Amino acid sequence: MNMIVYRPETEKDKKELEKRAAVIHNQEVLLYVRQLSCPDYQKQALVKAILTELPSS
Repeated sequence: MNMIVYRPETEKDKKELEKRAAVIHNQEVLLYVRQLSCPDYQKQALVKAILTELPSS
């Protein structure tokens, strides 16, 4: 499959792409955590641990 990718040129467009990519990544991480076969309290602890490791922006 061939794909043509257009990179954003302006800073505003770059920031928008960055935000959209972050949202998609976040959704996938949460989906993965939800599918884990462990109790909810462990899932919550995992998400909390992930969030505390993220750099502040």
